[in-house]
Amino acid sequence: SGSAVSLQPGQWETTVRFSSIEVPGAPEAAAAPLRAMMSQPQVHSECMTPEQAANPMGRMMNPGGNSGDCQFSENTFSGGTIRVRGTCRAADRGTMQMSWEGGYTATTMEARVSAEMQAPPGTQGPQTVRMSGNMTGRRTGDCPAT
Repeated sequence: SGSAVSLQPGQWETTVRFSSIEVPGAPEAAAAPLRAMMSQPQVHSECMTPEQAANPMGRMMNPGGNSGDCQFSENTFSGGTIRVRGTCRAADRGTMQMSWEGGYTATTMEARVSAEMQAPPGTQGPQTVRMSGNMTGRRTGDCPAT
């Protein structure tokens, strides 16, 4: 449709910053280092190809390229709207439920992110972590020539 907004391929920098990190039931000694680690802004810069720009959630759910197994109950990334809900399972990291809500233009994106992680059974330490915060992204230029 004429109103479709697509992300522009190129070099993109995304920042995810969690502002609220809850570790229900965990002693503060276990929660504090986790909170300190998770509250660091995670800045990620990468070249987005035209294929990736057409399906950005594929990349975002798996920033390390390590996909695990993700099921989406909602996956909207079109017309300037981001509304995604999904559950990802990774054998070594347990289960993560995520929701993203926001919007984007050709060269920027912004979303509220919330996530809940459940540790694999038998894991030492905190079993559940709930986080919420913001993701912002911007196109910083063309991809470097290869």
